[in-house]
Amino acid sequence: MPQFVINGVSVNFPFEPYELQKNYMTKVIECLQKKTNGVLESPTGTGKTLSLLCSSMAWLLHMKSKQKNHGTDTNEKPLPTELSNLKNPSLDLEQDPAQQQHSMDAKIKIIYASRTHSQLSQAMQELKNTSYLFVRAIILGSRDQLCIHPEISRQESNAVKTTLCREEVKARNCAFYNRVESAKDRPDVTAVPVLDIEDLVTVGQKLKACPYFLSKELVEQADVIFMPYNYLLDPKARKSNGLSLQNSVIILDEAHNVEKMCEELGSTQLRSSDIALAIEDTSSVLKTLMDSGGACTMDNEKQLELTLDDVVLLKEILLNLEKVVDDIPIMFSQGGVTHPGTFVFELLEKANIKFGNINVVLQVINSLITYITTEKTNRFVRRGAGLQSTVNFLEVVYASSGPDYRQSIEKCFRVHIEHEGHKQSLKGGVKRADGWTATKENVKTSVKSASKVINFWCFNPGFGMRQLLDSGTRSIILTSGTLAPLKPFISELNLPMPICLENPHIIDRSQVYVKIISHGPDRIELNSSFKNRSNPEYISSLGRTALSLCPIIPGGLLIFFPSYPLLNKCSEEWQASGIWAQINRIKPIYVEPRNKELFTRTMKEYYAKVQQPGNRGAIFMAVCRGKVSEGLDFADANGRAVMITGLPFPPMMDARVLLKKQYLDINRTRENELITGNDWYALEASRAVNQAIGRVIRHKDDFGAILLCDSRFQNPRQQSQLSAWIHAHLKQCSNQPNFGTVVGEMSRFFRNMATSKIVPIRVQDVPTVKKEDKEVGNSTTGHTKRYKIVTKGSKINTFKEKFRLSEYLPYSMKTDKPLQSTLSFPAATNQEASNSGLVTMYKHEPKTDDVPASSFVTSEATRKKRKIVIVPQTLVKREIPCQQGVNTAVKQEPDGMMDKNDASAKRVAPENRVDFLREVKCSLDAENYKLFLQSLALYNRDSDISLFITQMCSSFNAPHLKYLLKAMRRFVKPEHALQFDTMLGKIMSDN
Repeated sequence: MPQFVINGVSVNFPFEPYELQKNYMTKVIECLQKKTNGVLESPTGTGKTLSLLCSSMAWLLHMKSKQKNHGTDTNEKPLPTELSNLKNPSLDLEQDPAQQQHSMDAKIKIIYASRTHSQLSQAMQELKNTSYLFVRAIILGSRDQLCIHPEISRQESNAVKTTLCREEVKARNCAFYNRVESAKDRPDVTAVPVLDIEDLVTVGQKLKACPYFLSKELVEQADVIFMPYNYLLDPKARKSNGLSLQNSVIILDEAHNVEKMCEELGSTQLRSSDIALAIEDTSSVLKTLMDSGGACTMDNEKQLELTLDDVVLLKEILLNLEKVVDDIPIMFSQGGVTHPGTFVFELLEKANIKFGNINVVLQVINSLITYITTEKTNRFVRRGAGLQSTVNFLEVVYASSGPDYRQSIEKCFRVHIEHEGHKQSLKGGVKRADGWTATKENVKTSVKSASKVINFWCFNPGFGMRQLLDSGTRSIILTSGTLAPLKPFISELNLPMPICLENPHIIDRSQVYVKIISHGPDRIELNSSFKNRSNPEYISSLGRTALSLCPIIPGGLLIFFPSYPLLNKCSEEWQASGIWAQINRIKPIYVEPRNKELFTRTMKEYYAKVQQPGNRGAIFMAVCRGKVSEGLDFADANGRAVMITGLPFPPMMDARVLLKKQYLDINRTRENELITGNDWYALEASRAVNQAIGRVIRHKDDFGAILLCDSRFQNPRQQSQLSAWIHAHLKQCSNQPNFGTVVGEMSRFFRNMATSKIVPIRVQDVPTVKKEDKEVGNSTTGHTKRYKIVTKGSKINTFKEKFRLSEYLPYSMKTDKPLQSTLSFPAATNQEASNSGLVTMYKHEPKTDDVPASSFVTSEATRKKRKIVIVPQTLVKREIPCQQGVNTAVKQEPDGMMDKNDASAKRVAPENRVDFLREVKCSLDAENYKLFLQSLALYNRDSDISLFITQMCSSFNAPHLKYLLKAMRRFVKPEHALQFDTMLGKIMSDN
């Protein structure tokens, strides 16, 4: 394994790193050595995660070695001026000397955070495949993922799971929790240094010990802790997990999500219906207490720390709160009313909820929730949902106290109050993938006409990031593939970032085809703006664009829509018009489902279809900012092209969007370098597009096409906000070609890639390593196995992952004779024929029973060792069924006996148009003949000669039908005759 030194730190890397990977690791180590912060951008596919892990692990081992040899004196450089001047309570010189010593002696930990657990799992898998797999690493997960209690794990509500779990643990009734202390030192746990979610569950089930609490116990011993953003950025979550940030290095991967996550975690809302449910549950408990004489028991065993006076006081507070909210004046004609952030304190004080008594109020509500949740007679149907929403709201509002806190609330927060029916709850009626892509669910709670929603919104992500910096952290590193432009990103986070990096892409320019497609094949402008997205002509043109391009693209095609409504609209219209069926015959279509379990199943089906031998790939239709646009692997054939159908701007009239723009415009100064509200609005769309684009190129040997199917991408300002590595490709396509030119260029691109030396070498899901037969150790999880690096010289079977162009051709093309021999155009040599492909064909010819098996079935020996090849274009030898009296039969000759010259252009189409149409009908199957007639009618109506030639080439794509394609000239209008000859000649010569 290659080893090299960066700033005195010895780094092991699985292979010889590229220059940009070395640059990236240098910046990481520089941040860690100088105890400072950094923003590092490196495009998807450049090995960012691997470089990040190897450099940080190398530095960590280097530091541990120095501490072991020299105590805690690390001889590192002092804090830079801009950091040393920051107020940091944990490093305050006036603090207790014992606390100062504890701060200095705190163990150095690396906290690695990302958006989702799937991204964290990928990172942990990368760590296992390096030489640092012995470093102790643990992941923090939720009860949803880690609970193995048979009763608690079946609960659907996270809040109910949490409450039931706490009660069982408090009463020492959970046998799984009781075994955690003894399990943490067992060999099954200690023998596996890197424990991910699956490992924890496996070990927990084997030892009958709770994986959730086991992970918390292992945090103290761990060198690296993996966790989702909210576990790190949410103060409540940090407290719940007992997470100390003292002397920690915080790495925020996929950091383009950090701004939104900080704002979301600092925001909350409370609905009138939540308050009503809380009052109802409180009244029920009050009645129970009164019936039992003022004392309430739980399961007749556990005494609840709750008195009758407590419940009466709480009910009074909730009734006052309901009245206060109802009395807020809002005109029904208005969307809502906005107040400064501190208005929420004035509102709650009218209900007697203040900084002085908030802890008591929260304690009483939590006791009520515990009783309602654990009460086994199920008298409380809603299980304290309203009370839980009230607690969540109050905990966020009263997260801190003091004059500085109130000042921050006034500046960074807004209270927006609106009618509850006007906009459903974020946590109730609407689930958001990322704040803007909303999907509604049925809400059975009755809503009064005067019901309102109190939104407490944070608009400054720096509010949450500052809390991290003030918790004694050593360094904060933010990294992603899509952070540009860095200036506004850094200014919004309000953190000193002295170290910055913007890496180029690792791939060669020839590996990517980028094109802006402003008009569809029918010359209709492609523009998904709000005004145009319901235009039937636009939707139809977008569908025909996908239909024309998908036969050219091998493997998987990803189509991203700006929103769910547009995706649904296009799906419905395409199905009604027949475009969906035409596309589906070429590539099966999969649509991003909203259900989590269904999504996982759909993704597996898509991957299987793409990898299926002999299949022409598949299409996955998804939404920008959805599940597919981030964190999933579409390497190699899984994603050969991505179509961006529009710009996913946030909803312009959304109250939160308007207030965010207003906040930025008001607080923007020359010193803080904040961007304007309009610039932020545009960046929101561009960053979502950049994430979707990043699905295609996943490693240095990958290749693919990026198709920007919206005329607004022609705007230079819009182009400037795309990832920097795409700019060079966009300059090449400054003169926008017509649709036919794009088709030809992309055909040649994929043909060139198929014949180039760029071949993805992958072994299932582990791209750079393979397991040896010999295992070391007795770990049940198998993570102590030896790994061997696969180099270019390694002999491994990779035929499942090879790209074979022949698998994507129509079945009728897979024979043995060159296409040029069947045409009257200047014949190409055999060598030229073998080097040309048929990916310029637009219509898939389905397999029929009368096609000889030898034309598309390869031998078993051939299958075992596939290479990248271009299958020679050939002539199909078959009898064409015909109507009686029409002599159109093709003479069947033995294989290899047909003379090339005789097969050229001896066949002549009938002069009579009626006879000609009969011959066409005999030569095509019913579906293709129908498409032929539709294309003819469309040309007569619209006079679009480019589209006409494209569709005719799709209908007559078989070599033996080229004489009919040439004969279509008789249907061409006189003014298009020369253009027909020129375009047809160019297509034939390209083939």
